[in-house]
Amino acid sequence: SSGINAEYGHFRDKHYTVRSGLKYGGDFLLYSGDPNTTHAAYVVKVMSHDPQMVESHDPQMVGSHDMPEWTEVNSVRRVSESVAKECVLAYVSLEGQAGRESLDDVATADVTLVLLKRWIPERDREVENKKSEKD
Repeated sequence: SSGINAEYGHFRDKHYTVRSGLKYGGDFLLYSGDPNTTHAAYVVKVMSHDPQMVESHDPQMVGSHDMPEWTEVNSVRRVSESVAKECVLAYVSLEGQAGRESLDDVATADVTLVLLKRWIPERDREVENKKSEKD
C-alpha cells in the first residue's frame, strides 16, 4: 500500500535501516546502524493513512488495515517493551496522492509519529519525591 511505502521511504530518508517488524507484531523495525552489529531501537506500527478516518473514529473501519484494533496496537506495545524497543505509531497522510505508490512520492507525504509508552505512576512518584528532596 502507498502508506506503507511512504513510511518505508520516510524512515530511509531519516537514515534508518528498515527491516520487517512482523517478528514483533509491527510493520517495521528501525536500526540506527548496521542490523548485523546493532539492535533495532524501534518497532513501527503503521496506522491510518487517511486523516479523516482517524478523526472520525468510524467503527466500520476499526480492524481494517487502515485502523487496527487497539488490542492489536497494545499487543505490539507490550511485545516491544518486553524486548527493550520503543513502540512508534505512524500515521501517513497521502491527500492528493491517489494512485501513487512509488517511493518517489515520499517527499509529499505527511508523516506523523507517535511514541507509545506505558505510564507507570510509581515511576512518576519516585521522580517527584527525588525533586522534593533536593528542594
